[in-house]
Amino acid sequence: MSSVDTARMEAANAALESFPRVGLGEWPTPVAPFAGLEAAGAGRIWIKREDLASPLYGGNKVRKLERLLATGGGPVLAFGGLGSHHVLATAVHAAALGRECFGVLAEQPMTAHTAAVLALNEGSCAGLLRRRRPGATLGAVGHLAARIASGADGSPSPPRVLFPGGSSPTGTLGWVGGGLELAAQIAASACPVPDEIYVAYGSGGTAVGLALGLALAGVRSEVVAIRVATRLAGNAAYAELLARRTFALLAARVDLGRRPRIRLRIEHGFAGRGYGHPTAAAEDAIRRARGSAAPLEPTYTGKALAALLAAAGDGRRRMFLDTYSSIDKLMAARASE
Repeated sequence: MSSVDTARMEAANAALESFPRVGLGEWPTPVAPFAGLEAAGAGRIWIKREDLASPLYGGNKVRKLERLLATGGGPVLAFGGLGSHHVLATAVHAAALGRECFGVLAEQPMTAHTAAVLALNEGSCAGLLRRRRPGATLGAVGHLAARIASGADGSPSPPRVLFPGGSSPTGTLGWVGGGLELAAQIAASACPVPDEIYVAYGSGGTAVGLALGLALAGVRSEVVAIRVATRLAGNAAYAELLARRTFALLAARVDLGRRPRIRLRIEHGFAGRGYGHPTAAAEDAIRRARGSAAPLEPTYTGKALAALLAAAGDGRRRMFLDTYSSIDKLMAARASE
């Protein structure tokens, strides 16, 4: 008996395809056993490589940006921490489409990884504002948007302001597609049905969209979302609201029946002192994955893998969604210019 509801999966794909999308990625991203991982029961751990989503700049933001950058042609404005991969991914992919990206960055702990991303943000954005306090970010976004619209930065048109992490319902559609893509890989026997899929949870769009896409396809895997940022978005009520609003977009295009219940569990015990703060468990997870080809970093993917490793060894089949941004490739390309 198939673990995938192919009829409903096709209906969900038809609804998804009715929305504008600009091609930024190379799909599907690979699934494979997590070879080289130092872990008990590692033979039952699989990986999906979102770091390979784009040769230009990979990671989990590519699917969201395919939806968010599909309309309009003016500037965009993104915001996040000093080491924001969302801001950087937006700047890189917007530039490839001939669009400018402006950014607002809030302070976060200055690790080596954060410093590397910040340097790339400074070199990729058409303009940046930095704020010491995260609470001052929204005011700065409004100020910069007004300045851009006035023509003070050479772009006399209102910018499109993106949700944090690109996790609006429109951006989350990208990860509904990711869930449907994984369901198709399961149906094609490219990988077994995971009992659990581990993914970092920042602004929520990746985990929620993945869970909704899987639910629409009838795949009963549970998405285990490892909170790495604030509880403002990292909570069950917010995740349910985002899932409901994203499903409403799809259901307005194609009759998908009742909204399915997403199988999503948010884990709060791996965030450490908060966003951007390294943890010993994440550093250990990165060390244990050094024998694999999977790239990791301490803010998102290291914490998500730490949670998976803490649960491993009980005989359940798990998948790790590697949302790493492929920043190393971008740094090498910039260095050779």
